[in-house]
Amino acid sequence: MDFHTKKNKIKINTKMNKTLALYPFNQKFPVVYDSTIDLFSKNYNLNYFPKKRALFYWLKDIHLIRKTYYFFMKVFRKYLKFGNITNNPNINAEKTLLFCFNQLPPPEYDFIIDFETILGASPDYHYSGLDVNYVSERLASEKCKAINCWNKAAYKDLVRIIDCSKFKNKINIIPFAGNSPREKEISEKGLNFLFVASINNPVAFGTKGGPIALEIYSQLAKKYKDIKFFVRANISDKLVKEYENVPGLIFLRKYLSDEKMNELFLNSDVLLEPLPGMDLMMKSMEFGLPLVCFDYECAFETVINNKTGFLINSSPIFGTKKNLEEYYKNLDENYKKVYTKKYFLEFIPEFTKKIEILIKNRKLLKRMVKKQYSLVEDKGKYSLKKRNKKLIRLIDQYIK
Repeated sequence: MDFHTKKNKIKINTKMNKTLALYPFNQKFPVVYDSTIDLFSKNYNLNYFPKKRALFYWLKDIHLIRKTYYFFMKVFRKYLKFGNITNNPNINAEKTLLFCFNQLPPPEYDFIIDFETILGASPDYHYSGLDVNYVSERLASEKCKAINCWNKAAYKDLVRIIDCSKFKNKINIIPFAGNSPREKEISEKGLNFLFVASINNPVAFGTKGGPIALEIYSQLAKKYKDIKFFVRANISDKLVKEYENVPGLIFLRKYLSDEKMNELFLNSDVLLEPLPGMDLMMKSMEFGLPLVCFDYECAFETVINNKTGFLINSSPIFGTKKNLEEYYKNLDENYKKVYTKKYFLEFIPEFTKKIEILIKNRKLLKRMVKKQYSLVEDKGKYSLKKRNKKLIRLIDQYIK
């Protein structure tokens, strides 16, 4: 969606005393927020003007430039102070309520914070950089009006890591939601698998479990002839060369429009994504795609094992959260196991076993598809209508 429109400058409701602004300022929110931003733009005087794509953005279609850019930012972003890149002198703090994605704003603003993870309150998204006393003070302050967690996993981490005793009544759990179901017929023959990762980010294919997915499919393709695997991602030439002769494997390495992406989802049957993000899990419900993935983080509660997909135990890779400090301390190193062959090969048999169940059992596949659709219907757990009502109710308390 494009939110660089004049409607963001129009005051929708004259009873509103404050403007709603999205924070960090001038930065584009993740795609999973698109429906939320659309809701805000229709109900509030919304201040959201992410910077337009610069010429350099289009140069990133060149693989070498794209890879250099992301690794440069990975090294140097920890040295950037948030205040230098997120302050906006044109926003009046007294007349503005901030809706913050995963980051604490400057102290002069009233705000509602939306946590994907409490690690977002750390300058570099690392547990070691998290100032728990400072975060607790900010969240307990009068300026913090409400706290929303994406899911129960985010809530549990928040209350375990931060002393929430003074502000526990501020904490909500309003999960993301998917659009209404786009129902389709399930073919009795053949099966199309799908993997999706960022085209721009050169490491996303690895961190989403792309190498595991390729190896799983290559094993399945030796046994089953009527299957295909669409892989839409930023993939290295080396991997393409390694798997180019696998039957039914289709690499989609360039940008696809929203319309083309929707066609891709509609033409797929199963999402083979070892580490799916929230947006992809919502899409899987909208398009009725059962998932086969690790039970990592929010997938554990978003994917209903044996009903909307199959979950694979991820603790051999990431460990458990019995000791959160140890868990997060080792997180970056453990992530490398997801795309390192000597580590992930042990998981191939379990993934393959689960996928073969769906290949052979069409009745189960259809039940899973139907259950996925039900989750984003009006009365479903991830209904967009329900989410929108809860968000408006939450924000209206502090913006009028």
